Amino acid sequence: MTLDATVGGASANSYVTLAEAESYFKDRAHSDEWNELGYDVRGTFLITASQQLDWYANWKGDKTTYTQSMDWPRKDVLYPDGTDYPDDIIPPEIKRAVYELALSSINLDRSADQDLDGLAEVQAGPLRVKTDTSLRAKSLGVLPEKVRKIISDFTITGSMGFVRLMRA
Repeated sequence: MTLDATVGGASANSYVTLAEAESYFKDRAHSDEWNELGYDVRGTFLITASQQLDWYANWKGDKTTYTQSMDWPRKDVLYPDGTDYPDDIIPPEIKRAVYELALSSINLDRSADQDLDGLAEVQAGPLRVKTDTSLRAKSLGVLPEKVRKIISDFTITGSMGFVRLMRA
Protein backbone atom coordinates (compact mmCIF):
# COMPACT_ATOMS: atom_id res chain seq x y z
CA MET A 1 0.00 0.00 0.00
CA THR A 2 1.33 3.43 -0.92
CA LEU A 3 1.37 6.05 1.79
CA ASP A 4 -0.81 9.06 0.91
CA ALA A 5 -0.65 11.97 3.36
CA THR A 6 -2.62 14.47 1.27
CA VAL A 7 -4.38 16.73 3.78
CA GLY A 8 -8.12 16.24 3.30
CA GLY A 9 -7.54 13.91 0.36
CA ALA A 10 -10.14 11.40 -0.79
CA SER A 11 -7.54 8.61 -0.83
CA ALA A 12 -5.33 9.74 2.05
CA ASN A 13 -4.35 6.97 4.46
CA SER A 14 -1.82 8.69 6.73
CA TYR A 15 -1.55 11.93 8.68
CA VAL A 16 2.20 12.14 8.10
CA THR A 17 4.69 11.65 5.29
CA LEU A 18 7.73 9.41 5.50
CA ALA A 19 9.95 12.51 5.31
CA GLU A 20 8.18 14.03 8.33
CA ALA A 21 8.58 10.79 10.27
CA GLU A 22 12.27 10.56 9.40
CA SER A 23 12.77 14.11 10.65
CA TYR A 24 10.90 13.35 13.89
CA PHE A 25 12.79 10.13 14.66
CA LYS A 26 16.17 11.65 13.77
CA ASP A 27 15.88 13.83 16.88
CA ARG A 28 14.01 11.40 19.16
CA ALA A 29 15.89 9.37 21.75
CA HIS A 30 15.20 5.64 21.97
CA SER A 31 14.07 5.27 18.38
CA ASP A 32 16.52 2.53 17.40
CA GLU A 33 13.70 0.11 16.58
CA TRP A 34 12.30 2.61 14.06
CA ASN A 35 15.70 3.07 12.43
CA GLU A 36 16.06 -0.71 12.02
CA LEU A 37 12.84 -0.96 9.97
CA GLY A 38 12.97 -0.98 6.19
CA TYR A 39 11.76 2.19 4.48
CA ASP A 40 8.63 0.54 3.00
CA VAL A 41 7.74 -1.07 6.35
CA ARG A 42 7.91 2.34 8.02
CA GLY A 43 5.15 3.57 5.73
CA THR A 44 2.95 0.64 6.73
CA PHE A 45 3.39 1.49 10.41
CA LEU A 46 2.50 5.15 9.77
CA ILE A 47 -0.63 4.18 7.81
CA THR A 48 -1.74 1.75 10.51
CA ALA A 49 -1.10 4.24 13.33
CA SER A 50 -3.06 6.97 11.52
CA GLN A 51 -5.99 4.63 10.95
CA GLN A 52 -5.94 3.44 14.56
CA LEU A 53 -6.20 7.02 15.80
CA ASP A 54 -9.33 7.44 13.68
CA TRP A 55 -10.77 4.12 14.89
CA TYR A 56 -10.28 4.72 18.60
CA ALA A 57 -10.28 8.49 19.18
CA ASN A 58 -13.53 10.35 19.69
CA TRP A 59 -12.51 13.56 17.93
CA LYS A 60 -14.01 16.96 18.62
CA GLY A 61 -15.61 18.85 15.74
CA ASP A 62 -16.56 17.51 12.33
CA LYS A 63 -14.73 16.50 9.17
CA THR A 64 -13.97 19.50 6.98
CA THR A 65 -15.40 17.77 3.87
CA TYR A 66 -17.49 14.69 3.23
CA THR A 67 -15.05 13.42 0.62
CA GLN A 68 -11.95 13.20 2.85
CA SER A 69 -10.98 9.66 3.74
CA MET A 70 -9.39 10.44 7.13
CA ASP A 71 -11.00 12.16 10.13
CA TRP A 72 -8.62 15.16 9.95
CA PRO A 73 -8.67 17.99 9.02
CA ARG A 74 -11.69 19.02 11.14
CA LYS A 75 -13.80 22.10 11.65
CA ASP A 76 -15.31 23.45 14.86
CA VAL A 77 -12.29 22.44 16.94
CA LEU A 78 -11.12 25.04 19.45
CA TYR A 79 -7.74 25.83 20.97
CA PRO A 80 -7.76 25.71 24.78
CA ASP A 81 -8.07 29.53 24.72
CA GLY A 82 -11.35 29.28 22.77
CA THR A 83 -10.14 30.35 19.32
CA ASP A 84 -10.85 28.24 16.24
CA TYR A 85 -8.27 25.72 15.14
CA PRO A 86 -7.49 25.97 11.39
CA ASP A 87 -9.65 23.53 9.44
CA ASP A 88 -7.14 22.94 6.65
CA ILE A 89 -4.19 21.39 8.50
CA ILE A 90 -3.30 18.33 10.56
CA PRO A 91 -2.39 19.50 14.09
CA PRO A 92 1.22 18.83 15.10
CA GLU A 93 -0.11 16.91 18.12
CA ILE A 94 -1.95 14.46 15.83
CA LYS A 95 1.24 13.94 13.83
CA ARG A 96 3.25 13.37 17.01
CA ALA A 97 0.65 10.84 18.15
CA VAL A 98 1.06 8.95 14.85
CA TYR A 99 4.85 8.78 15.30
CA GLU A 100 4.60 7.58 18.89
CA LEU A 101 1.85 5.05 18.14
CA ALA A 102 3.81 3.68 15.17
CA LEU A 103 6.96 3.32 17.30
CA SER A 104 5.09 1.63 20.15
CA SER A 105 3.51 -0.82 17.67
CA ILE A 106 6.76 -2.25 16.34
CA ASN A 107 6.97 -4.98 18.99
CA LEU A 108 3.25 -5.16 19.85
CA ASP A 109 0.41 -5.75 17.40
CA ARG A 110 -2.01 -3.08 18.63
CA SER A 111 -4.42 -3.88 15.80
CA ALA A 112 -5.07 -7.43 17.02
CA ASP A 113 -8.07 -8.09 19.23
CA GLN A 114 -7.02 -9.05 22.71
CA ASP A 115 -8.35 -12.34 24.08
CA LEU A 116 -10.19 -10.61 26.92
CA ASP A 117 -11.50 -7.55 25.05
CA GLY A 118 -14.98 -6.68 26.24
CA LEU A 119 -14.63 -8.50 29.57
CA ALA A 120 -14.60 -6.48 32.77
CA GLU A 121 -14.53 -9.43 35.16
CA VAL A 122 -14.05 -13.21 34.97
CA GLN A 123 -14.55 -15.60 37.89
CA ALA A 124 -13.83 -19.34 37.87
CA GLY A 125 -16.28 -20.81 40.30
CA PRO A 126 -19.18 -20.62 40.21
CA LEU A 127 -18.73 -19.27 36.71
CA ARG A 128 -19.29 -15.51 36.41
CA VAL A 129 -18.55 -13.27 33.43
CA LYS A 130 -19.14 -9.53 33.42
CA THR A 131 -18.84 -7.72 30.09
CA ASP A 132 -17.71 -4.21 29.27
CA THR A 133 -18.20 -3.45 25.61
CA SER A 134 -17.58 0.28 25.75
CA LEU A 135 -15.29 1.71 23.09
CA ARG A 136 -13.29 3.51 25.78
CA ALA A 137 -12.42 0.19 27.43
CA LYS A 138 -11.15 -1.22 24.14
CA SER A 139 -9.25 1.92 23.17
CA LEU A 140 -7.34 1.97 26.45
CA GLY A 141 -5.49 -1.17 25.43
CA VAL A 142 -4.80 0.03 21.91
CA LEU A 143 -3.73 3.63 22.46
CA PRO A 144 -0.86 4.01 24.91
CA GLU A 145 -1.25 6.53 27.72
CA LYS A 146 1.29 8.93 26.18
CA VAL A 147 -0.63 8.95 22.87
CA ARG A 148 -3.93 9.62 24.64
CA LYS A 149 -2.29 12.53 26.46
CA ILE A 150 -0.88 13.96 23.23
CA ILE A 151 -4.33 14.03 21.57
CA SER A 152 -6.35 14.93 24.68
CA ASP A 153 -7.05 18.52 23.58
CA PHE A 154 -8.67 17.15 20.40
CA THR A 155 -10.80 14.36 21.85
CA ILE A 156 -14.04 14.05 23.75
CA THR A 157 -13.63 11.85 26.81
CA GLY A 158 -16.32 10.15 28.84
CA SER A 159 -20.02 10.45 28.22
CA MET A 160 -20.23 14.07 29.25
CA GLY A 161 -18.45 16.96 27.59
CA PHE A 162 -17.52 20.32 28.97
CA VAL A 163 -17.49 23.63 27.16
CA ARG A 164 -15.25 26.46 28.26
CA LEU A 165 -17.15 29.73 28.70
CA MET A 166 -15.17 32.81 27.78
CA ARG A 167 -16.36 36.35 28.27
CA ALA A 168 -15.39 39.14 25.94
